Parts: sequence; C-alpha cells; structure tokens
Amino acid sequence: MPKKFYLILIFFIIAALVAAGIITYNRSKLESNFKQVELAMSLNELRELSYQEGYDEIELLAKIKNSGTNSIAVHEDTLESLALSGKILYFSDKELNKLNFFLKSLDPFKKFQPAPGEAYIIFNDKNDYLHIKENLQRQLGEDLVRDLGFLPYIGLKVKGSEEKLADLGLGFSEEDIELVKNLGFQVILRLKNFARINKEDIEFKFKESDKAGKISGIIFEGEAVLGYPSKENLIHTAELLKTKEYPFGIIEFAGQKGIEIVAHQANELAVRVHSITKEEMEIISKQKATERWIRAAKERKVRIFYIKPFMKSNFNLIEENLAYIRTITEELKANGFSMGRASILSTTYQEPKIFILLLILGVISGGLILLKNTFNLKKYQEYSLLLLGILFSLVLLFINREIFLIKLMALLAALIFPTLAIINNEKYFFENNNSKFKNAQDIPKNNLSFVLMIKQVLIGFFRIILITLSGALLIAALLSNNKFMLGIEQFSGIKISYLVPLLLVLAIMWLRVNNGKLMILENIKKPILIEHVIIMMFFAVFLIIYVSRSGNFSFIPVLGIEEKIRIFLEKTLIARPRNKEFLVGYPALLLAMSMNYLRIKEFKIPIIIIGTIGPVTLINTFCHIHTPFLFSMLRTFNGVWLGLALGLIAVTIFYYLVKIFREKINYEKA
Repeated sequence: MPKKFYLILIFFIIAALVAAGIITYNRSKLESNFKQVELAMSLNELRELSYQEGYDEIELLAKIKNSGTNSIAVHEDTLESLALSGKILYFSDKELNKLNFFLKSLDPFKKFQPAPGEAYIIFNDKNDYLHIKENLQRQLGEDLVRDLGFLPYIGLKVKGSEEKLADLGLGFSEEDIELVKNLGFQVILRLKNFARINKEDIEFKFKESDKAGKISGIIFEGEAVLGYPSKENLIHTAELLKTKEYPFGIIEFAGQKGIEIVAHQANELAVRVHSITKEEMEIISKQKATERWIRAAKERKVRIFYIKPFMKSNFNLIEENLAYIRTITEELKANGFSMGRASILSTTYQEPKIFILLLILGVISGGLILLKNTFNLKKYQEYSLLLLGILFSLVLLFINREIFLIKLMALLAALIFPTLAIINNEKYFFENNNSKFKNAQDIPKNNLSFVLMIKQVLIGFFRIILITLSGALLIAALLSNNKFMLGIEQFSGIKISYLVPLLLVLAIMWLRVNNGKLMILENIKKPILIEHVIIMMFFAVFLIIYVSRSGNFSFIPVLGIEEKIRIFLEKTLIARPRNKEFLVGYPALLLAMSMNYLRIKEFKIPIIIIGTIGPVTLINTFCHIHTPFLFSMLRTFNGVWLGLALGLIAVTIFYYLVKIFREKINYEKA
C-alpha cells in the first residue's frame, strides 16, 4: 500500500476514534444519570390476589406500597369489571337464552324476545349509563348500541358476541384512580385500542385519561397500540403523548403492533418496560425472576418493572409476594439504582453531524485497509473507492436516510474490524511457516524459548484486541442515540456479524496459503481422507451451535452447568463476559500464535478461525446498544483478562507437551 494513502486512512481512523471518544463520553454521562426504576403492579391482578386469599384489598395495597412498589397500573373498565363492582347488571346473549323461560313468566318481560348475539346492560346510575353508552357507540357504532325502551330501568341493548364485548375498554374508574392516589401510588394508565378507531376516538380516550390528573405514564394494553392499524392515527397518538407529556412504555418482547411508529414520533418520552408473563410466573422461581429483573435494569435500560404477582405457593402467598418485591428493591439498590418515577433518556444533547461523517469515514478507511491487505489494488482504485464511499454516505444523508446509513456502517464495522484485526496481524500466525526446519521435530531444544514465545503471543494478542476495540468504539458511537439505546431501532445483522468475519478470515487465509490463488478445482480433485470428513463434520456442528447460540434466542437450550457458570460470573464480576469469548475465542487465538512460534502447521487455520470468535464476540458486545457503554467496557475487560489467563495456561501446557515430544524424538534419533 502506498505510504501516503495508508497514512491518510490511518489519519481518518484516528479522527473517527476521537469523535467516537467524545460521543461515548457524553453517552456515559447521560447513562450515569439514568438510574431510577419504577416498580409497577396491576390493580386488577392485586385484586385477584386479595380475592383469592380472602385478604382486604386496601390492606394489601398498603403493604405492597411499603414493600417498594411505586406505581399501580389502572386498566380500563370492562363489562365484566363493572358488573363485579355492582355498577351494572350485565346479561350476555348466552345468559339471556338460559333465563328466557323464567323471564317470560314475569310481567315486565312478557314482550321480551332476545335476538341472537344481543347483550343487555342495566344501570344504577345515569352518569355511568351516559359514559358507557358513549364508549360503546364509539367502538361498535350507534346502530349496534340502543336504549332499552320496555324496561323500568336505564338500560342498553348491545349487538355483538360475548368475546367481542368482553374485550372492549370502557374508560377509567375515577374511584379506582382516587383509591390508588390516596394510598400514595403513582398512576399508570393502560389504554386499549379498538378496530374502528379514528382521530376523534383517540382524542376521546386521552380526554378520559385527563380524569386521572397527573399520571406517571401510559402502557398500551393488548396486542396493538392506540390508533393501530392506521399510520396517521398512530402519529396522532404520538402527538397527543407529546402534547400531554405522557411517558409511554415499550414492552420488551411483546411486539405490540404500531409501537414502532409511535416510538419514532415520540422517542423522547419512551421507556423500556419488562414483564414476566403469567405463564412464566407459574414455573419460575423467585430467585430466577429477581435475577431477570436486575439483568433487565443493568443490561437493557429497562426502567419500568411491570411486576406480576405469584398466584401459587405452598406458603403464605401474600407474604411470598411481599418478600419478592422487597428482594427486587434491595437488589436494585445494591446495584446502584433508586426507586421512583422511571428515568427518561434525555435527548437534549445532539452530536454534530460532522461527528457522524467522521465515524463513517473511519469505517470506510478500515474497509479500504482490509481490501488493500487482501488484494493488490492500484492507486486510482484506492482513491476511487474512498471517494465513492464518501459520496454514497453524503447522498444517503441528503435524502434523509441517516438511520439506514448508520445501520449499514455499524454492520460493516462489525464485519471489517474483527477480520482486519486477524489479517493485519497475520505475521503472528504465519511468519515462521518458511523456517529452515522442515518438520516440527527438527527444531533443536535450545530454540524453544518460552519467554520469547509468551512475549510474541502477548504482543499479537493485544494488537488484535486494539484493532477490534477501535471498531467496537466506532459502532458504539454510531448507535449512540436514544432510538437505538431504547430499542426503537436496532443493530441489523447480528447473525451475519457473527458468521461472515469467520468466513472472510477463512477465505483470506486460504488465499495466503495458496499464494493468492483459489485453487478450488485442484483441491476438489484430491482424495478425501477420513480425517477430512471428521474435521468437516466437526466444523459443521460447531457452526450450527455457534450461529444458533448467537443473539437473544436459540433453539439450543443452555446447559445447567453453563447456567451456573453464568450466574457465578455475573455475581462475581458484575458484567459477565460471554462464554464463547473467554472460553473459546481468546484461548484459541493464543494457541494459534504459539503454534506459529513453535513451527507447527497442522490444524492451525481451523484454530485461527475458532480464535476469530474472540474479536467477533467483543465487537458484538457493543452492537447491543441498549446496554450501557461502561457496562459493555467492563464486560469486554473481563472477557479479555479471563480469556488471556485461560489462554496462557493452555499455551504453557501446550509448550511443554511439544517440548517433551520433541526431546523424545531427538533422543530416539540419537
């Protein structure tokens, strides 16, 4: 590579790293003030618990408050909840059919003839009648909601199946809101969507929420966000959230329809919410549930815990739940969090656009260095590729595709820098291949300097880590805005970023070994030996496990012993390093470099490929942008020192085994 062009690329990378340092420093300051977690529980679920246990509702709520819960989620009324509270008398079509014979024997009901799919609602209070009638007509249409004219009571005749009517949200109970507030809780409202919704209906729903006064926030209930499926309606929902300054929850792993549009429009009010489903609560232990909550706060910026109570226990169920909440509270405090209204990720600070351009330039420069190290590019090709990369980026910025450009550059950085880290340090893997000694056993005893080997291995290892960490820092800075940090936008291509660098390293190593020639046909013609089949099968299984265990979900379960190791490391080191990084990747890298020093060629390339998992996993840590930057740095540090320690142990054992083997060979020759 011409020295001048190489220096230009290095200058661009250094400038990008300076910009990345400034961005990540500001991000760390932002995250350090983002430490307040809101513990919320559902009023409906607590009522169910108190009813099940025969416990006074208000007394239970007071104890829940004292145990550490900050907020109570108030759901919209339903026909069932209104009937249970005594505000209405509700007969579904099925119930009416059962009562039909009896009703006809009574004088007021002689003319009564229920039609299929009809339900009847009788009211004690006229205000309840007016309020619920308006809600029902908005959601079902005026034709399907009519007054009952033949009864001496205020009533409604509603057309619709029992299932459809049961799911309708009918506004909030002022009595429930007042009860919750009087006990000192903050209020979270659960707004329900419905199919026929329009802008006026959305405004009506928000007007209903005004009755609650000052609230802590809104978590949308059900499978869809208020306003779905219309994009225009969802944008209107977001505008109303901003107007009223209501924080709103993004429930992890729930996949609520329409949440992405609302979150994009009102990202400054978004809060990550975690909840354990009812089904999971039936089988999960208190300890595992607590660990899950703390991990969500530490690693994923979750700031609302939507806690469901345990509904089964061999002991006192009320005391079990109170102890559970107290444990969560204590663990949060022990990890540096406080309880209260959920912290909102501030967006007041915006990085200058020039910083984004510098980061992009750094990624492009890294890619050009890798290309030049792989192919014999001519001078005009180098400058042309650099110019094309810059122009392409500027065009995407000009047409307002900044998020797409950031995702693309982050993915490229995740592919380029782990590969570059290995290829740019190939001398630590292949420098001694052309030694004057033809076979490993020919190397004399006094040529095996353990200290020199360790020195060479350490220099190579830290050079690889430094280059990889540069790419990781660029990714961390590229993704450092609240849309990525809150999971509204996500790094794209996790599986690709895990697999492609390994394939790139394999392809480039293949070219190196074959002096720049693919020689595919020549190698295909060679006879396949049994050891080749075993190696191919090993790598096929290895890749399946490796790729499937990458990311958040896997069809391969975590082994019991592995789970115990994870928990131990998490409690001991705070930021648990990834197993494949320190147990597999780094030791393999060190082993491959020691093999180079000891002039051992057999199986070296497969070990280098396995070793590439270390840098790949390091850089992937910073792709999980919802994890705080300093936490990712600590996780990386723990992975490096643990992997280095295990690798040096492996290298030491390997060195002495080789030495003993060679001494034995030389002795037999003598």
